[in-house]
Amino acid sequence: MPASTQPTLPPEIAALLSRLRSRIRSYVLIEGVALLLVLAGAIFWGSFLFDWAWFQLMKLEPPRWLRAMVLVGTVCGLAATGLAAIVFRFLRSYRPRSLALVLERRFPQLDDRLITAVEAAESYGELGSPFTQAMLERTMSDASRAAEQVNLSEVFNQRPLRKAVITAAVLVVSILGLLAVNASAMDRWARGYLGLQDLYWNRETVLVLQAIAPPGDRVRSFVDGRLRHARGTDLVLQVLVAEGKVAPDRVRIDYRLAGGRGSGRAYLTRLGDQPFQHALPGLLDSAEIWITGGDFTTARPYVAEVVDPPSLDRVELSCRYPEYTGLNNGSAEGIRTKVTVEGSQVSVPVETDFVLSGFANKPLQSVRIDGDVSGRRFELSLVAGGSTPDDKAILDPTAEITLKAEDGEKEFRAELPANAFAEDGRIWSVRFVLAQNANDRLPEQIMAASDSRKVLERPIALPPDAVLRITLEDVDGIANTEPIRLAVNGIADQPPVVEANLRGIGSSITRKARIPVAGLITDDYGLQSARFEFVIDQETEWKPRELGTPPEAGVREFPLARSEAEPYARFDVLPLDLQIQQRLTLSIAAKDGDDINGPHETRSQKFVFTVVPVEELLSILYGKELNLRRRFEQILSETKDTQKDLILHRGRIDELKALRAAATPDQAQITTLEQSLIGSAERSLHGVRKNATETAGVHEAFGEIREELVNNSADTPQMLDRIDFKIVAPLEAITRTDYPAIDAALGLYRLANEKGTDPTGPVDESIAELGTMIEHMEQILLEMRKLETFHEAIESLKAIIAAERELIEKTRQKRKEAALRALE
Repeated sequence: MPASTQPTLPPEIAALLSRLRSRIRSYVLIEGVALLLVLAGAIFWGSFLFDWAWFQLMKLEPPRWLRAMVLVGTVCGLAATGLAAIVFRFLRSYRPRSLALVLERRFPQLDDRLITAVEAAESYGELGSPFTQAMLERTMSDASRAAEQVNLSEVFNQRPLRKAVITAAVLVVSILGLLAVNASAMDRWARGYLGLQDLYWNRETVLVLQAIAPPGDRVRSFVDGRLRHARGTDLVLQVLVAEGKVAPDRVRIDYRLAGGRGSGRAYLTRLGDQPFQHALPGLLDSAEIWITGGDFTTARPYVAEVVDPPSLDRVELSCRYPEYTGLNNGSAEGIRTKVTVEGSQVSVPVETDFVLSGFANKPLQSVRIDGDVSGRRFELSLVAGGSTPDDKAILDPTAEITLKAEDGEKEFRAELPANAFAEDGRIWSVRFVLAQNANDRLPEQIMAASDSRKVLERPIALPPDAVLRITLEDVDGIANTEPIRLAVNGIADQPPVVEANLRGIGSSITRKARIPVAGLITDDYGLQSARFEFVIDQETEWKPRELGTPPEAGVREFPLARSEAEPYARFDVLPLDLQIQQRLTLSIAAKDGDDINGPHETRSQKFVFTVVPVEELLSILYGKELNLRRRFEQILSETKDTQKDLILHRGRIDELKALRAAATPDQAQITTLEQSLIGSAERSLHGVRKNATETAGVHEAFGEIREELVNNSADTPQMLDRIDFKIVAPLEAITRTDYPAIDAALGLYRLANEKGTDPTGPVDESIAELGTMIEHMEQILLEMRKLETFHEAIESLKAIIAAERELIEKTRQKRKEAALRALE
């Protein structure tokens, strides 16, 4: 049997399968595109509605990251859908067998003939016997005839395709309709979800947040949503409506403090065109702030970052004092004395040239110094230079001073050297001079520099006791809330202070007197000279006389002393050749070395003396001695009374001992005696101490009488010997020896009474010491009474001299009358 040949697929069947393959690919393409459009439309409307709902609820655009995720998800979803629904399905091979199976299942009348023909055409090798081959050929022929009757449109289910196409068409038409009706909404969506812009909603209301900062209610803007604020001060927030936008009825402010320290919400309304304002008092922590009003709310919170305000760690004066003060450290012109300000004030001598330096805690942008002069206000403005806090401008270093006119409107402005700041911006310096005439000098300085438009190079004149108000602004635009007050007190050069007193001289002197003047002359910065000045009788012009030992120039303390042996200055009266009853007025004059606002001169108190004869002076001194004797007699009498009281209570001590030793002691009488002894001790001790003080006074007074005799050249050896060795020396011995011994004994007497011990020994010792002192005092009193006889002789001589003068005066008067009668 001859071999068979490979059958071929009839053309009718091949054409049918090819048409089916084309119809499938068209279906897949249309359906895939429709699905892509449905997905894209659904995503558009979903994102559009979500964006609208989010904005209505939050008054904000959805977060950018969320919109970016939507965009990325959309691209990925569309790409995946396109690949799965179009590309992969469209590129499939669609084998004839698979296509034949589809037709067989859809058209049962084919009766497997189509699939048999396709498989026969695809098989390779021998087909079998001629009978088999004939049967296959017959089958293919029947399949070809049947294929001609197949309607391929019945193969496909058109309902899903129509549904997808209709849905896609509806979505596309709706989107195109939105574009036609509301292009701005479509543009908004595109900017938000395609352009991923942060702000894309067209709001009716746009709010801007600012801060009102002290001092002077300065308006400060948030730069990139951030603002630095001084710790502990009120943060006053101001909400403005952008130009051309609708103002809401109210604004809501939400804030949250850093570190979870608290949060809050406030609703603000306004009056008229005033901006919305709200204050966060005493802010200590950084805060995030949101504002909401109308259709606006902040996308990102404003941040108020709390920082320390600028302050001065130290204020220092570099002083060049006036040369006459002698306070400068060295003689070179450039050497200055550093003075650190403690507290809020500092004192320097008037006319001091000083550089005021401030050391801040952080870099500064500017410093303003305000002050007052002659009822007008002046202001120094120092700018460090660099960029402004908002980085919108670059400032050059400047320094200027402004003077307000008396009418408060006109200003005079003058430039200063622009080197006020150190490189780090923490240290600033200004040069001043504390001038006595600053009220006139400073306005003249400023107005002259303003008119000539020249830099004011000289130090700025400040009046004494000037108060400067210093305002600091750091590089963040933060200023100290309250100006730093600095009082620069001027120490005016005071006139010398002359403390002078007479020593051993009275108001009545002899023609040969030597007047001792003791005391101290002081000056705050140093004396230039000191001298005696005097006038006689009614003279008006003071006459000078140099001191025996004049002061050295510049000395600050000068004691009036000739030497260590003579601790006083001495004025000799004899060279003046004064007559009896003439009057001498004496003073000490001193002058300082102030060569700027001085020199200043001053005088001590005036000492007025009357010239008297020696006899009259002795009479005056006798009167003093008589009074002293009477005082001493009273002291002696009181001392004897003290001794008698002690002797009386000595007997009561024995009586007390007997009562205590009795079998039945009388306790009431014992108590009475004990109290009597205690009172005796207190009374005696008080009396002795009083007498000791008065005796010392008598001793000193007799010493002054002696000095007055010597200083008036009215002494004799006998007088001095009697006063020195019979009165003054014994009084000194009593004061130094007798009284301390009695005081100690009476102290033991009082102590024994307080402790309840036997006071017999201390009482006996006190009585004995008092007896010894009384003997000494009676001897001194006897010498005082001997002086009385001497002074009585002087008084008699004085009366004779006075009578003789009266007789001479009467004789002169009679002669004058006789001469007048002779002329008649």
